[in-house]
Amino acid sequence: MGEAARVMPGGNTRTTSFHPPYPVVIQRSEGPWMWDVDECRYLDLFCNGLSLIHGHGYAPVREALVAALERGMAWSGASREQIAYAEMLRDRLPAMEQLRFTNSGSEAGMLAVKAARHLTGRPYILKAVGAYHGSYPDLEAGLYGQGNLRGRALVANFNDLTSFEQVMAEHGTEVAALVIEPVLVTGRVVAPEPGFLKQLELLARRYGALTILDDCLMLRLAVGGSCEKFGLQPDLIVLGKFLGGGTPLGAFGGARDLMKIFDPTRPGAVFHGGSFNGNLLGCAAGIATLRGLTRERIDGMDGACDRLRSALVQRARELGIELVSSGTGSVIGISFAADPKRHEDDPSALGLASLFHLACANEGVLIGPGGVLAVSTAHDAAAIDFAIAALSAALEQVAKLAGSI
Repeated sequence: MGEAARVMPGGNTRTTSFHPPYPVVIQRSEGPWMWDVDECRYLDLFCNGLSLIHGHGYAPVREALVAALERGMAWSGASREQIAYAEMLRDRLPAMEQLRFTNSGSEAGMLAVKAARHLTGRPYILKAVGAYHGSYPDLEAGLYGQGNLRGRALVANFNDLTSFEQVMAEHGTEVAALVIEPVLVTGRVVAPEPGFLKQLELLARRYGALTILDDCLMLRLAVGGSCEKFGLQPDLIVLGKFLGGGTPLGAFGGARDLMKIFDPTRPGAVFHGGSFNGNLLGCAAGIATLRGLTRERIDGMDGACDRLRSALVQRARELGIELVSSGTGSVIGISFAADPKRHEDDPSALGLASLFHLACANEGVLIGPGGVLAVSTAHDAAAIDFAIAALSAALEQVAKLAGSI
């Protein structure tokens, strides 16, 4: 880590990978496992920020990448894989009648906002406090101590319809779109209350605003993602994370009438560049990834996650630790009521969550900073057994140390 810190701030190149005192340096990975440069083995329960839905080295993706590499990497023209992948996404997500590929979910979110502002002629977007939509500054409102961004972004509280209604009552005619993360996963995993997301869609329509569904993370919840899971009909959908099967890839899209603004055959088309948009490798890997994300595998991930969560809650209760457990599907949030400050509010914060994170690593499990855990299709019964034993041991260590915090 000393070498890394000399050339990268904090010894890493993404804040979400940081945890005190320093993140491990990975040497190799396979399935649900990773090995660091000291050859210590870890069960991966973060999956690169939930971007590896089939774990590490998924065989169909490897085979697709090898086959694609024999033909090229990125072209200025389209490819059969690019077209086939767009068709596959359209079939799974009917709201995406047309789409454009990007290099990340951050880019996709930025372009969806650009489209909404162009279509409505309005300046503001409205999003939830604590909702993460990538590194586009306008979408960082409500994060890292920021509130409203004058002339650009407004925030309201997740699961609080009244909060959103109050903002819209004051600024509704200036709001281009409500940007919706269906499940908050910014250290604090928060599932939506029944009907909340549908009410946001209705609220947006009442004021003539669009809805942008950021399904980068929660496409995992169903074959049709959050639209299917929560019965949503967004105007635009943003995708990223595991979309490229471990390679950088994103997409955004919606109804044909909305997406036609990007059609370069039309006068006044909105410009959208990107040398690697829909590149051959990303689309080939993405097709293999999405093809393998079947309803049966989604059910399997959800069941494994339920088993893991139940075991942790039970062990914490036995140890007398006030553990806060949340989540939905194959994602869990673990936090501790005794912590004065949360990691998502201050990445340098130390508390029981930080101790738990380090204890997990010492027991051979890597979780996400702030207590995010995610299960992939690679986490079989043996891996979950290992996770339960290791995380239970980590909780025991936390219980011993809790009195000195």
